[in-house]
Amino acid sequence: MQKIPESIETLLQPVVEAAGCEWVGGEFRGGPDGLLRVYINTDVGVTLEDCSKVSDALSGVLDVEDPFPGFYRLEVSSPGVERPMFRASDFALFIGQKVQVRLHRPLAQRRRFDGIVNGVDGEQISMTVEGEPFIFPYAEVERAHLVFEFGEQKRDRKATAPKGKIQSS
Repeated sequence: MQKIPESIETLLQPVVEAAGCEWVGGEFRGGPDGLLRVYINTDVGVTLEDCSKVSDALSGVLDVEDPFPGFYRLEVSSPGVERPMFRASDFALFIGQKVQVRLHRPLAQRRRFDGIVNGVDGEQISMTVEGEPFIFPYAEVERAHLVFEFGEQKRDRKATAPKGKIQSS
């Protein structure tokens, strides 16, 4: 999957927003099993109704504009707990959180970085990976997403539960 071109994002984003949702980003995979995946969000989470409404609205625009060659399926989805990151400003929303980043070209002889976002300065992303600081331009990011740590959540929830009470999950 690759990020959709900015021109396609410019075409689709207003349609998503007119349907009452936030545009998160989009990905496309061509070929015989082509797929256009659009991520949406709302302040209260994404429902099946939200996805259906946005899918219907996008289908009309895509049928008329036909921006991708050949056959493809449209999928409208919540970004989920491992939210993909499509722009430098997405990193700024998640300072202090763990992310996984894959770069187009190696930096310090590696392309994959799992670490904590320290900050964003314009288009420069700052992370700590295995105790070492790394700074790279967002333009070098091939893919990036939040990392949800299941074990951490359980420990935190138990640590904050009142003693003597059963906490439901």
